[in-house]
Amino acid sequence: MAGFFNWASWLVVGDVANVGQLAGGNAIQLIAMVIKAANHARMHKRNCRHFAQHLKLISALLEQLHNLTDLKKRPECREPLELLEQTLRKSLALVESCRDKSYLYLVAMGWVYVTKFRDYQDEIDKYLKLIPLISLVEKNRVIKLLSLSLNPSPNP
Repeated sequence: MAGFFNWASWLVVGDVANVGQLAGGNAIQLIAMVIKAANHARMHKRNCRHFAQHLKLISALLEQLHNLTDLKKRPECREPLELLEQTLRKSLALVESCRDKSYLYLVAMGWVYVTKFRDYQDEIDKYLKLIPLISLVEKNRVIKLLSLSLNPSPNP
C-alpha cells in the first residue's frame, strides 16, 4: 500500500514539476490565470470553481495593496510574498491538469486532487495571514523615513 502512495504522489508531482516553466507574474496575475483555467476545467469543475471563487476574493483584497511589487523589494516582505506566488503557481498547474488529464486518470486520482485543492487553499490562507504583518512592517518603515526627513539629526 505504501508503494501506491509513492506512485500516486509522483503522478501529481509530474504535473507540478514544471511549475517554474509557467508564466511568471505577481500574485494578482497568477490568480487571474487560475480563475481562467478553472473556467475551462473538464473534470473536478466544482472544486476548480470553488477554488477560483476563493482566489477571486483574495485578488480583490490584494489589489488594494497598490505597492505589492514594491513590497517584494524589501527583504522582510519578499519571502512570504514569493511563497504565496509559488503556491499560486502550483495551484495553476493543478487546475490546468483538470482540463488536460483524461477522465479515467482523474477518476482514479480524484482523491489526490481533492486533497491538493484543500492543501493549496490552506497554504494560500496561511500566507495571506502574514499580509497585515507585512503591511505593518512597511508602514513602520515609511513612518521612520518620514520622521527622519522631518527631524534630521545634526551630523557631528
